[in-house]
Amino acid sequence: MTKEKIQQIVFGCAGVLTIAGAVAQIAGVVCSSYVFAAGVLLLVCLHVKSVWQTRDDNFRMKRLARIGFLSSLMLLAACYFMFTGSNVWVVCLLIYAVVSFFLSFRSE
Repeated sequence: MTKEKIQQIVFGCAGVLTIAGAVAQIAGVVCSSYVFAAGVLLLVCLHVKSVWQTRDDNFRMKRLARIGFLSSLMLLAACYFMFTGSNVWVVCLLIYAVVSFFLSFRSE
């Protein structure tokens, strides 16, 4: 397997864990915060790797990678608010989703 294929598999697993954790939190499952946190950590690691890989690219790609990393910090905030029991995690997750949707059209 190539590195790109492994990265796609990790990204898919992270997305599934994050969505499953968010849905389980809404349903009131006790361990949902931990499932969400596992997905968030994988996504943040992928965003950090993306920023690191675009160091030699043009300014536009570097900027988009940095915006993606900053939006992943909203996922960390959502994870924190999920553990504290606040409902603000939904807003943080929505901000991440909107920024990611925007970046999906801008990246290429």
